[in-house]
Amino acid sequence: MAADPEWLERMRSIGSISRRSGDQVRAGRDEAGQRFKATTDELGNTVTERSGDRQDVTINAPRVTVQTTTHEER
Repeated sequence: MAADPEWLERMRSIGSISRRSGDQVRAGRDEAGQRFKATTDELGNTVTERSGDRQDVTINAPRVTVQTTTHEER
């Protein structure tokens, strides 16, 4: 029994719907010679794991616009 070609095409395109690359991971040594692993997610937030069970977190919060209104009673 062969699968429906339309269904197969949908299954093949699931990972490419959003066109996102996923998490990016870098590993190496810093200037002091200590090991690190930096993981950057799709939103640009970075978690850096360092030796000695330390972590640095950099969060790129989206810009928030606030509008205010005033109401007058008559």
